[in-house]
Amino acid sequence: MLARIADHLAARRTGHPLRVGVDGITAAGKTTLADELAGALGALGRPAVRVSMDGFHHPRARRYVRGRESAEGYYRDAYDLESFANLVLVPLGPDGDRRYAEAILDLDRDTPVEEWADARPDAVVVVDGSFLQRGELRALWDEVVFVDTPYELARERGAVRDAERFAGIDEARRLFDTRYHAASHLYEDEIDPRSRATIVVTNAEPGEPFVQRIGGAEDARIALFAYGTLCQAEVQLASFGRLLEGSPDVLPGFAADFVSISDPDVIRASGSDRHPIVSMTGAAGDVVEGTCFAIGPHELAAADRYEVDDYRRILVRLSSGTEAWVYVAGGRGAPRAGPTGASATRMEG
Repeated sequence: MLARIADHLAARRTGHPLRVGVDGITAAGKTTLADELAGALGALGRPAVRVSMDGFHHPRARRYVRGRESAEGYYRDAYDLESFANLVLVPLGPDGDRRYAEAILDLDRDTPVEEWADARPDAVVVVDGSFLQRGELRALWDEVVFVDTPYELARERGAVRDAERFAGIDEARRLFDTRYHAASHLYEDEIDPRSRATIVVTNAEPGEPFVQRIGGAEDARIALFAYGTLCQAEVQLASFGRLLEGSPDVLPGFAADFVSISDPDVIRASGSDRHPIVSMTGAAGDVVEGTCFAIGPHELAAADRYEVDDYRRILVRLSSGTEAWVYVAGGRGAPRAGPTGASATRMEG
């Protein structure tokens, strides 16, 4: 899962640092995923920078102006979204100078801080936090990962994590109900962040997170070039529940070979343990013929699950001029999988 998301983000070239928000309800597992995703990007050779919304809270006097347990107060007043936009996302975006604030508040001490850094043009800046798609920030992200965790599961994980801070697990559960998750409900009702996100990770089963959608919002259309078993009708029906529509195209500068696979589900769907695989050569005479399909982001996630770890997904330019995703040789052992526990985000003091 982490390898596929890292491949997807590493392929994005924007001319400025790629701004990635990791969003979700409180205790969804955002911090864990953001930390591990930054590590997976680093393993690909793409410099990754970690920033947390923890460092962009308002001072206590502002956070609690509506009351210590107010859900509306947590949603509207907890985070200084305007400063985060102006001091982080704007300077990291187009025409920015890439100098950004790492934090403006020491949350535990409730005192202002000034922590600044410079990002490389090719950096991926991974930010974990709550309410990342509110109006002040929505248009400033290049990608948003939404960690989709059931409220009941997040509540128990968060209560265990924060029991000491909140004088016991029962009090922690109560505050999750009255303030933190009540605020998350306000956010979902107002913004619908799951639908707006470009990547959705389902984190409902302990130890088994998976990518539900990748490549854009619900209605996005994505070009996928296939040259092997993804062209087979039986594989498409098993993976996508439908036959895909596409047109013939050519991938230049690549050559085809074969790889033996052992995944029984893939062998059953394709009817073979010997699959084509392509590698970049750069030679003008090397071409791979195939089909460019138009798919949705749920289907791209399904294709990621179908392809085994021998394959990586990269962006290429086809002979037709179409920019498309394709699975190529260069797979690697997957990093430790995903956000199974509660987020390590520090709760308010």
